[in-house]
Amino acid sequence: MRKIRFAIGIRNFSKKRGGAERYLVDLCTRMAREGYEVHVYAEHHDEEEHGIHFHPVRTIPIPKSLRFLSFAIRATREMKNRNYDITFGVGNTLKADILQPHGGVHWAWFWRSLRAYDHPVLWIIKFLGRIFSPKQWVSGWIENSPYKGGNLCNIIAISKMVKKDLMRWYQIPEKNITVVYNGVDVDHFHPRNRQHREEIRRRHGIGEEDLVVLFVSNNFRMKGLSFLMGALARVRQEGHPPFKLLVLGRDRENPYLRLAKKLGITKEVIFVGSSGEIEKYYGASDFLAHPTFYDACSLTVLEALASGLPVITTDANGAGGIITQGQEGFVIPDPRADQVLVEKISYFLNRERLEKASIAARRLAESYSIERNWREMEKIFQKEFSKGVHPR
Repeated sequence: MRKIRFAIGIRNFSKKRGGAERYLVDLCTRMAREGYEVHVYAEHHDEEEHGIHFHPVRTIPIPKSLRFLSFAIRATREMKNRNYDITFGVGNTLKADILQPHGGVHWAWFWRSLRAYDHPVLWIIKFLGRIFSPKQWVSGWIENSPYKGGNLCNIIAISKMVKKDLMRWYQIPEKNITVVYNGVDVDHFHPRNRQHREEIRRRHGIGEEDLVVLFVSNNFRMKGLSFLMGALARVRQEGHPPFKLLVLGRDRENPYLRLAKKLGITKEVIFVGSSGEIEKYYGASDFLAHPTFYDACSLTVLEALASGLPVITTDANGAGGIITQGQEGFVIPDPRADQVLVEKISYFLNRERLEKASIAARRLAESYSIERNWREMEKIFQKEFSKGVHPR
């Protein structure tokens, strides 16, 4: 039987870029190992995997709107001209046989993420900046393109939240959308990584009795770091057991260092920066706080659960859809609901509750393994292939 020829268009094919890119690199690598002929159309890539064919896509670098648009047009055209068995889009191309928008729905993100700007003047400035930004309109147009013309592709939503958003913003019939949650490597992210607990804590001067709250993001504002710090300052005032907040990710630290000083929690907040050994930090922590304003389906949440960390997140995170309130963690309505956030953090500062939730978190993550994800994705690929020649 001949190999299935598969092509994907993605601007950055790199695990360093974020959770979505990390998932897609792993998916393509798995497909190549399973016997698919995998072709990647990318502007940049730094993953030289055996069996994957890379095709550089030249773009107009400036401004960003033209960069995004030129990539979408050229990658779509080149994939169409090669007549692949399956073309796969993740929100960067104008057409695909199978579409899996990893960033969620652009316009849902547009409005929900504005809530991160709590000062009215700042909100207006940001809103106007987006309204007059060609990049925003180009991104929305690119995302909308595969849904036009009535000839809908096979659509995979990475969470129930994204499914609802697709139905709302693009009036897509429910029958055209399949929900497949992202998968997590439950062997790599595992409670046994607690063996690194002492090493990481010693590295950052964390005491044995300190409870460690973990925050992971490359966009501190959008993931609600300032609101988390405000809640932790209140927790500290209420006389709970000592804690530390470990902040992982590449973003500007200075505004948050000033905020920590203002809140009186300078000693409690530790900025780590980027790390190539994130699994060790999961192992050294007690629970994950991810009060995001928008996440299609945060891979960070799945990795934390697999590591045995309970999670506090929001209903603007698609990954929150798998959490049962009070068992593996909590899903709060809004990062700005400071009293609710304080209550949920305080709940996990109890060792007995923490241990019980940790066991439940790991059990839940095992139901969302990367193997389960691959089985579901392969069924969709095989079904698409069986249709034969696609109208292009």
